[in-house]
Amino acid sequence: MIGVVLAAVCVGPLAGCKALPVCGAEEAAHKKAQDTMIRQLEALPGAKVTATVESSLDGGQGNVGVQARLPAAAAVAQANALGDSIERTIWLSHLDSLGSFGINITREGSSVPVLRRLYQGETETRPLRVKYGPRPDGLPG
Repeated sequence: MIGVVLAAVCVGPLAGCKALPVCGAEEAAHKKAQDTMIRQLEALPGAKVTATVESSLDGGQGNVGVQARLPAAAAVAQANALGDSIERTIWLSHLDSLGSFGINITREGSSVPVLRRLYQGETETRPLRVKYGPRPDGLPG
């Protein structure tokens, strides 16, 4: 029962975490990992990349959404290379927990996706473990 109460305080708003310093440290580490990953994604060359991380009770924790816009003349090979860079950055991030993540790449002047990738759950992330290795620090994924 105490574990449930402590977990509820940790998952609750930051004000609730102030009573438990470990909780505040965990929240700060999560925020730092999230901000670092977003900065890395938005710094990828060759495209305008925006990323978000969302968590909710019904949608799950650590869901990453990435939108990228390539130049109008970009080839499909460029979209695939960018998609690989984005998924690698997310997979190798220190974001804990990593929920589902989706990548949507379009070209300037068009809303039609050139590339879409969606990863949800253990089965769909297995190819990422093969391609990029395990997540850092033994994080689940």
